[in-house]
Amino acid sequence: MPPSRPVPHDKAADGVPPRRHEPFRTGGATRLRVRSGTGHGPSSVLRLLLDGELDADTAATLRDDLAVLSARSAVASLVLDLSGVTFCDLASLYTLRGICRTLPLAGVDVRLVEPSAAVRTAARRAGLATDLDVDRGGEEPPPAAPP
Repeated sequence: MPPSRPVPHDKAADGVPPRRHEPFRTGGATRLRVRSGTGHGPSSVLRLLLDGELDADTAATLRDDLAVLSARSAVASLVLDLSGVTFCDLASLYTLRGICRTLPLAGVDVRLVEPSAAVRTAARRAGLATDLDVDRGGEEPPPAAPP
């Protein structure tokens, strides 16, 4: 019997860098789309653009897919762009917090950038804005100046 949802395919593990706006998943939950985008840094940085509703169901799928991705690839840094999130609930905030705390244990640095108004509002109401670092308006930190 085939699996109920597809496993994400990590192009970086195959040696081919992801193209801008390449679908990360096919099928599955249609309320949240995750696309890979090119980062501004080295190829070991994977930028994922989240688009749609981030709730208990879609966040759990995202978490599972990121666990598979981190186990299968050489990605050293993951940037989750939350600018396209139109809905965000408490369960998804705690899932994001869990992702930010556990993936570094597997050697993957995680940053949440460009949080939408829905994410910022939900995080503030839940008292997680500081913990998730969404109060700064979502700008990606500027690159460090060379020594």
